[in-house]
Amino acid sequence: MDTDASDFANARWFPVDLHVPRLEYGFLHIDEEVLQRSTFLDNRIEAPLADAVPVDLNLIARSALPKTNTAWLFHTSFCGSTLLARLLHLPPYQVVLREPLVLRRLSDARHSQWPIDGLVLPTLRLLSRPWDAQGSVVIKPTHAALNIGLELLAETPDSRGVILTSSLDDFLVSNLKKTPETMAKIPALAERALQAGTFHTRLSQAALAPPDLLAAATLQWAAQRELCADMLVAAGPQRLRVVEAAELLHDVVGVAWECAQWLGLSMPAELFTSHAALVSKRNAKATGTDYDAGRRSAEIGMIKAAHGRQLAAAHEWFEQAVKPAMRAEALMLTGTP
Repeated sequence: MDTDASDFANARWFPVDLHVPRLEYGFLHIDEEVLQRSTFLDNRIEAPLADAVPVDLNLIARSALPKTNTAWLFHTSFCGSTLLARLLHLPPYQVVLREPLVLRRLSDARHSQWPIDGLVLPTLRLLSRPWDAQGSVVIKPTHAALNIGLELLAETPDSRGVILTSSLDDFLVSNLKKTPETMAKIPALAERALQAGTFHTRLSQAALAPPDLLAAATLQWAAQRELCADMLVAAGPQRLRVVEAAELLHDVVGVAWECAQWLGLSMPAELFTSHAALVSKRNAKATGTDYDAGRRSAEIGMIKAAHGRQLAAAHEWFEQAVKPAMRAEALMLTGTP
């Protein structure tokens, strides 16, 4: 399939992939239905990634891309970010790009110490293209991309963002809800977050050798909060607002509306309220399944009853080994754990 620079004005000609060493993007034509169906826009996107058309970075760099109102939804792991993203996704007023693969590629390259010079800004220009004439774009990077969060903010100096996070207890309980395969990834995710900042330099050798997966999860939680604190210190409260998962789940529609207002999203309040009320009653990652506060509370109760000793041990290890090395700015993102 041939293309030319004029196609880059169309947000539906979408960068579904990025090969960093080759400085080459992969493009596909997608529509709003793909955005809606795809829980994430990474390698799980509901589109044929194998058919992506390769496009050299130089071609994109020469293109005149339209500007739009861009906003950010940053987050730590397992904090309800997919729910908030679906609440804010309301075409034609705004679309939310949930974890586009191109940002994961940049994040992976940074983690592997590959140079990404010259790639961040073109990538953001592509993602920020409006899907409708007056529409806005909210970009939700994967939590793994917190290692490039400062650069994303620096390249979009007029943008605002939300950082969604959770308490340590909520994070541990969420991990216990996951499959063994997902929990097995905890040490690697903790190491990734540690390498992205300076937190590891303040930790003891004991803290860097957690005794089990749940203890390692406390290290991951702390390291991700430290990265969020770096972003808050650099960008300031005029650009970033922190929302805790418990706050969102206590008043889903109200908090989501406050986030929309903070991000500068423009839409009719009544339309948003009716949309958000429907979204809040569905599982954000399996939208065909009902899910509400009652079911969530019951699940949490069962997990705490079944794993009370493990949770207590993880909290104790955190207090002794990890918490003393954390900065106040990281502990107090939304209150102490």
